[in-house]
Amino acid sequence: MKSRVLLLIVVALTVMIAAPGFAADKLRIGVTLHPYYSWVGNIVGDTAEVVPVVPPEADPHSYQPRPQDLARFAKLDAVVVNGLGHDEFIRSMLKAADDKNIKQINPNQGLPLIPVFRKVYAFENNGNAGTKVSYNSHTYIAITGAIQQINTLARELGKLRPEHAELYRKNARKYAKKLRLMLGDALDKINELDSGKLKIATVHDGYAYLLQELGVEASAVIQPRHGIEPSAKQLQDTINQIKEAGVTALFTEMDFQKKYVKIIYEETGCRVYQFTHVSGGPYNLNKFEADMQKNLDAIVQAMRDAQ
Repeated sequence: MKSRVLLLIVVALTVMIAAPGFAADKLRIGVTLHPYYSWVGNIVGDTAEVVPVVPPEADPHSYQPRPQDLARFAKLDAVVVNGLGHDEFIRSMLKAADDKNIKQINPNQGLPLIPVFRKVYAFENNGNAGTKVSYNSHTYIAITGAIQQINTLARELGKLRPEHAELYRKNARKYAKKLRLMLGDALDKINELDSGKLKIATVHDGYAYLLQELGVEASAVIQPRHGIEPSAKQLQDTINQIKEAGVTALFTEMDFQKKYVKIIYEETGCRVYQFTHVSGGPYNLNKFEADMQKNLDAIVQAMRDAQ
């Protein structure tokens, strides 16, 4: 009798652990950026736990991991990593947690990338001057590119949990349809306007992928890199470039008030609009599409004003 009861308990525990919704079977997937949280969360639903590896308000460009972050990170099964240098802090976390035990997923694999060319001086490259080529890491600020990355994530996560692979593909298709409708609506509005009348400048090059898929080109980029203010000479060069290119709109960021933005406005007279970097604030499932809708609306409004 006792052996029979013991057998029933073992069977019951086995069924519970194997059940898709049971906590022990749930993947713990770390994410480094707000968009990844939205993407992965929409893909996996309640079959996995999505774990932000940095606090909501942290700047991934300069973030320094804390002990509590490392402790939480070590318990992950997988982590979604930008792979283009946007979240370099992840390297030290992987090393501290023994990265052999954590599956790294790069959503950028196979994505058409925008090259960035930087002049390299002899003194910083062992006496060899030339041009250094890297790639714009802000692939997550886009719609078409986001859809490709979402499909990549669904495929890679399905490999980790084959029993949920079809569900992940289905959820990815559903999510992608929502994003395509957003982009299609914006393009319909843009196609009714004369895009040639809009010439823009941005605070940095993080919006290149979004502008590219909308057929809008940035005539000037103010910051040398994200979070780095331009020098006086760079600022003057930018003002000259804006004037020469006939820029009509300057795109800053949400809550991004910098003295040099006001100077540019006063010197050039171009209208000022706002983009969101899809970062900061609470992590939630609809943050990506909500913030990207703001960006699409801003571009459409700027184009209408330019008419």
